[in-house]
Parts: sequence; structure tokens; C-alpha cells
Amino acid sequence: MTRFAAVAAALACLAGCGKSSTPAPGAGPAVTPPPGVAPTPGLPAPAYVSAVTSLRREPTDASRVKGTGKKDVANALAVLLRGEKVTLLEVKEDWARVRSSDDSEGWLRRATLLEGEGISEATVLAPADVFDRPDLLAANARRKVEPGTLLLVVKSRPPFSEVNVSAGPNAWVLSERLAGGEREVSVAKLAEKARWLRKTGKEDEAKQILALARQQFAGVPLVELLAAELGEAPAGGAAVPAPGPPPTGAANP
Repeated sequence: MTRFAAVAAALACLAGCGKSSTPAPGAGPAVTPPPGVAPTPGLPAPAYVSAVTSLRREPTDASRVKGTGKKDVANALAVLLRGEKVTLLEVKEDWARVRSSDDSEGWLRRATLLEGEGISEATVLAPADVFDRPDLLAANARRKVEPGTLLLVVKSRPPFSEVNVSAGPNAWVLSERLAGGEREVSVAKLAEKARWLRKTGKEDEAKQILALARQQFAGVPLVELLAAELGEAPAGGAAVPAPGPPPTGAANP
């Protein structure tokens, strides 16, 4: 009886294991996405606009596309400026579908995006030396980062940081030269907007951005540097402060 009971128990165990709801690793059919859907690993994900670009309805450079009705509609939804943070939703060859800060969704050229985790924003309060590599011997005497430039910090390799700039390849700067404070970065963003407005012939609107910077960020030296750049007199008739070294404790990425 004892032997029979042992055999019966073993058979019961095998039957129970065969009915387990948890398949062995690698067992069972693979999960297949719905037809026409190609999920991209790691999305959605944050990204930054690295160059002025148009947010479009469709992934094409065509100025007009088919609307919901029979009429064509403008393809451009908005202009996104450098430094705007978006959510990357989908990639399709050279295009990326993103969600902007106002929850609008559209397409833009993927080349105008800076993708990756851990990217942060910064600027410099005084001209900063540029290095082609994170080594003092790689100093580039022909290139500097000017005060008020909006920088996207890609990574840090002490004592250097790799930064994305508005034109040209990424550069390395000494991390201690970077200012990552909210007020300084905010002024750099407004300066980015004002420069773009001026470049597109909207001088009056650029000066309105300057007025906003003076109202919201009075006391930040970069504001009056922007005023001088736009040909405006310093606020209150005071002299434009000469840019000096960043203050002790300036944020380092």
C-alpha cells in the first residue's frame, strides 16, 4: 500500500504540473502586435529640439496635405525652437512623431531632435573655452561659447561636460563654467526666442521678449547682455555689466 500510494502521489504531481498556468521559459506562442503596428522599444521618451523646426501634421515636407474632408490643409502646425522639450512617441525613417508641451502631436525631422536620457539645460555667464575632446590639450582656440547661449548638456566626464550648441558639432567645456540655475537658463531660453524673432525680421517682437526678460528676471546679468545685442539701452541707463566668471556654486550637470 505504501508503494502504491507513492506512485499515485507522483502521478498526481505530474498531472498538476501539466496544468500549470505559468509556461516554462520560451514555451507558448510569441505575442504578435496588431497588423500595421511596429512598436519602438523605449518609447515614449523625452527629447529636446536642437534646431528650429516645424511641427507637421504628416511626415512630409509638403506644404499642404489632405485634411479630414476633401480640402487640403496646411501641413505645418507650429514652429518649435531650440531647447523645447517634447515627448518622442514614434519614429518612422527620418521622421519622429512627438508630443509638444501643449499636448499637440505631430511630426518633425528626427535630425532636429536630441534624444537620450539625462540631458539637462545650462548656459554660460562669460565666454567659455571649447575643447574638441575632454582633454586640456584639445583646446580649440578658434571657438568659444558666448554668454547667454542655450546649451543642452549631453554628458559629464569630469572636469568636462559635453554640450550641444546651436551650430556645429558638440563641444566640450569645463563643467565649472556652466550655469544651470533656473533663472539663468530661463533668460537663455528667452534670448534664443528673441534672436530667432530678430533673424526672421520681427524686431519689435524680439524687443517684447526682452521686456519680458527684464520684468521676470531682473538682476540676471544675461538680460542686459541681450539688451545690448538687440541694440537697446540698459535698463535705467546703467552700464551693461561686463560678464565675469560664474559665481561659486554654479550648477554643474
